[in-house]
Amino acid sequence: MYLSDEVTRRYREEGYFLHEGLFTPEELAALRDEAQAEFGRPGPHRTLESDSGKVRAVHGVHRTNDVFHRLVRDPRLMQAASELLGDDVYIHQFKINAKHGLGGGIWEWHQDFLFWQREDGMPAPEALSAVLFLDPVTEFNGPLYLVPGSHRELLPVTFDEEENWASTLAASLKYRIAPDALSECMLRNGMVAPHGDPGTVLFFHGQMLHGSPPNMSAISRRLVIITFNAVRNVPHSVDQTRPEFLAERDSTPLVPGATDELLRARVTAASGEQP
Repeated sequence: MYLSDEVTRRYREEGYFLHEGLFTPEELAALRDEAQAEFGRPGPHRTLESDSGKVRAVHGVHRTNDVFHRLVRDPRLMQAASELLGDDVYIHQFKINAKHGLGGGIWEWHQDFLFWQREDGMPAPEALSAVLFLDPVTEFNGPLYLVPGSHRELLPVTFDEEENWASTLAASLKYRIAPDALSECMLRNGMVAPHGDPGTVLFFHGQMLHGSPPNMSAISRRLVIITFNAVRNVPHSVDQTRPEFLAERDSTPLVPGATDELLRARVTAASGEQP
């Protein structure tokens, strides 16, 4: 996957772009099956909605699930990330976010880099996220809201130093953007809510201001969110308190796989063989 000059320009100026139809229905079926299986595996890597108890997110399963292990090495994702970041890349964070129909909760406005900087020791916002739509994303089922151009500045926040890493996953996030700065940025830049069919991928800058509303529809919305970091931007050796399923410690550059590996991984899983 090679990006056009126009796509690269838009990413530099606006901080995001959308690529439709990047994955096939067969690949999406395999990914949805594995996502549902991971939602059923309890552990600290899994976050639940506070009111309904339904799964809100699972983290780090690319380290244990063969299908997701191959997904992060898919050249359609990692080579685009490498091209935009101008370096080899590795995975800093992997998660599957879910907003179940008639109940998926909000994600407050935030900039990911602030969490990566303060919690993980990342030096600079030289990372990006690739968001793969497993389900249709519409204006009704809790799409991501983005503020174009907001990736150019890190906004001031308020926070409580006593809160631990678990509060970086809660609906009420640890780092909360100062209301005046948030309002000014949104009024200056506007908002967008990228929509798309399953198989669409949204690439956005690691310092992009974003959030999402509750899912007010009956259609569930699941997203695979893969954060690629430039190898030159490996976090400093700090007292990292977040577990490895939230902040990857292995910065070995990814080697791209073949574009048919997801389907081969599904056949392997169905047969019960070891990958």
